[in-house]
Amino acid sequence: MDLSERKKKILSAVIETNIKSERAEAVSSKWLQEEYLPELCSATIRNELNALEEMGYLTHLHTSSGRVPTKEGYEMYASELMQEKKLSAKEKEVIKSNFSNKLVSISDIIDRSAKTIAKATNYASVVYTDKKDNALIKDIKLYPVSKSTQLVVVVTNDRVINEIANLGTNDEADLNAASGILKDLFENRPISAITDQTFREKVVTKELQKYKFVFDRVLEIIESNNNNFNGNISVAGKEKLIEYPEFDDVAKVKKAVSVFESKESILPLIKNGNDLEISINVGSDESGLEDCSIITVSCNITGDQKITAGVIGPMRMDYSKAISVLKEVAETIEDAIGNEEE
Repeated sequence: MDLSERKKKILSAVIETNIKSERAEAVSSKWLQEEYLPELCSATIRNELNALEEMGYLTHLHTSSGRVPTKEGYEMYASELMQEKKLSAKEKEVIKSNFSNKLVSISDIIDRSAKTIAKATNYASVVYTDKKDNALIKDIKLYPVSKSTQLVVVVTNDRVINEIANLGTNDEADLNAASGILKDLFENRPISAITDQTFREKVVTKELQKYKFVFDRVLEIIESNNNNFNGNISVAGKEKLIEYPEFDDVAKVKKAVSVFESKESILPLIKNGNDLEISINVGSDESGLEDCSIITVSCNITGDQKITAGVIGPMRMDYSKAISVLKEVAETIEDAIGNEEE
């Protein structure tokens, strides 16, 4: 539905005022006239507000109250009316500083990303990357734990595998030697290659024969973990939802927060089937988040592997600020990974 420039201006003013208000207050024609539209009389503004309400973009809670945006109003604002907010130099620097230290793995990247986004936006954040069978082995360490058990630590470029196992030896010198041999064999090789039977037969040299049992057991751990691994996900800031008046109701808070408790419930919210740089879902229909909006962005990390980062907040979230933060984080991740590879 086409809107006149005046209606666009009034709708934007109502929504931006509502977003900035601490208690999601309704916006009156008098307020709009005094703060945004001094060139228009109150009667004209009231007429335009009535028209916007008839179009479904605004509503009012009481007969004498001002207007508040509807889901359709926020959708119109997010898709056509808002102006993208530029982050300050300080805000950009704070984001970049969270990625200044060496990136250990993809799981490290998504954890840092989720925490950074939640802090910068004051909304909940979810960051996810799909499983990739070409994950590269980066390091292997074996540590004694007890007389009969050892700790196997395998670092890949997308996760860290930790498992207690019986490797047949608890001698620290043996474990260090085996760690070194395995690292030399596996480093920078994809999991799909090292679990191939031909590779196993080819690399079992005389030097490795002494540690054949360790070799086989570590491979079993890597293969089992890979079969059960469905991708990395990190959630941060879910507690921030309770700071907003939309979630004053305890039952509503519990329902919303429960969505974050499992991968099965949270992933459908941020996985979208298109290649859009930014995806905006206003008033998610997912259970527990009917009063929320979700904004996501994807960025490349290695080859065809992507990270998807999302912000989840009240429907009256600051869309412009959230989008700017997501874009800045995505660019920072790509730059940081590029620098790591040089």
